[in-house]
Amino acid sequence: MAPILERIYRLLSSLKGGTMVPTEIVLSAGSYSQIVTELSEKLGTQGLSHLQVAHHLALPLSIEQNNTDLVILKELIPNPCPICHHRLTFLRETIERFENDASHSIRCPMGHRYQGELKVYYLSIFQGEGVEIEKPVTVCPECGNENIQYLGPKVMFCLDCDWDSGMEPRYHIQR
Repeated sequence: MAPILERIYRLLSSLKGGTMVPTEIVLSAGSYSQIVTELSEKLGTQGLSHLQVAHHLALPLSIEQNNTDLVILKELIPNPCPICHHRLTFLRETIERFENDASHSIRCPMGHRYQGELKVYYLSIFQGEGVEIEKPVTVCPECGNENIQYLGPKVMFCLDCDWDSGMEPRYHIQR
């Protein structure tokens, strides 16, 4: 079994350049203590604080009893802008602004405002543990990019557009 930190790093690095932004990591108490141990060994220190661990991961970190060992991702739809077709920039700030704005409008880099929705995904850190995934799809049939994320042998989605392999939605839409 790969160390938890390595699994988190791999998951986060697979999302780079996509439209989904990791916003939080939720861990069980056991996984959290394992991460503290791994980080202590890696950094050669003793007794890391919760704030130091969250700072190292560069994401807010919470410890829960249920529904844990997840990376929470958020995505604004539509992206790119339906008016000028520019991709949204500064996604974290744009998502935060969208969440705090009751009008549910998105502002693109060119200043256009349009109605949108926020999708929240919950990706398990341990999904597919110990299973080698055969990857039959390497190019997205929708947009043609090679940025496919696998969640299981037949469960995949594109990080660049809305295409997925028919997975059952595991997100909440905030309106």
